[in-house]
Amino acid sequence: MLPLRPFLDSGPPDGSIDYTSVVMLHGWGWHTGIFKKLLSFAKKFNTRFVFVNRRDYPGSEPYNPAELAALKRVATAPKSEETDAEIREWLRDRARELHDFLSDFARHERIPRPQGQTGGLVIVGWSFGSSWVTALLANVGLLPEGETKLSEYVRRVVMYDGSYILYGYPPPPDFYEPLFDTTLTEAERIERFAVWVTGYYAHGDVFTEGYSALEFRDALADPPPTLTRMSPEDIAELTHTPPQTADGSDTLLAAVCLAHQPYGALKDAAFYLRSPVEGASNWVGVEVRHVWCDHSIWEMPWGAKFIVEELEEAKRAGRPIRDVQVVRFRGANHFAHWEMPEKTMRAFLGNEAEIE
Repeated sequence: MLPLRPFLDSGPPDGSIDYTSVVMLHGWGWHTGIFKKLLSFAKKFNTRFVFVNRRDYPGSEPYNPAELAALKRVATAPKSEETDAEIREWLRDRARELHDFLSDFARHERIPRPQGQTGGLVIVGWSFGSSWVTALLANVGLLPEGETKLSEYVRRVVMYDGSYILYGYPPPPDFYEPLFDTTLTEAERIERFAVWVTGYYAHGDVFTEGYSALEFRDALADPPPTLTRMSPEDIAELTHTPPQTADGSDTLLAAVCLAHQPYGALKDAAFYLRSPVEGASNWVGVEVRHVWCDHSIWEMPWGAKFIVEELEEAKRAGRPIRDVQVVRFRGANHFAHWEMPEKTMRAFLGNEAEIE
């Protein structure tokens, strides 16, 4: 049995033979049930949703003790060529698991192939989950295709409101992040982060003003943070805290990445095209969209600034880079799929450079 499994599959829209299969991966602490408000727009957008929980979240295979022990060991080990290779292999394993899941799904479900703006697979990674999508793009040229050629099915990859951390960019000075607040207990960090990350923040123009445009701490009073307007039943249903604890897989991976900084190289491998190994494809024709929400926490506009600058510089230098469309989602916080589900569908499936 594959380690990644569907948490929810909405099935094909009634009567459709050219629907798009949208595969969703979740972020930190929230499993893919958090996308459930998108389901009511499946028919309108001719979409089949497949919600996939990452390992250690409900429905998918937990990491085994040896895998967790390896993460913990690398998190505290000095940086070296050996630890860098271990991290690359760990991330490649996650990419291979996702690749295998997608190939198996396309084969067994006999989904429609892409035809223009319909059919095929659209893969969406939200927040921390966007690093799984980046890992897939970074490693796809190293993964030979089997009987099912996944390159013939994948139409678009969406990196949805991922932090600057997940692309290896440097932080601004004097930033604030509750998960790194050493004045709080572990339980207090998790509790404060859950409210902080769901707030609405009135940032300035980060592209012209730099880090001085960012609001690090104080969310707007109106609208209030998404979490404060969710029912206790929804919160209990949609959150999963074990991976966030001190020895949880998400926390250990975050510690590894902060200590060894592998995400910059991962982003480079994802964005800059290389020749694939025999039997593999580098997905040169696959559309890539980076969607950032401009009222999200500061980490997302900060990352968008660097991505835009890097893409522009790479094109000027004539480097072989993927055609990445950076999409600004105006007025949206980090939970746009909960607050603005129909507009979020446009961000995933449309071609607009801005969502208003």
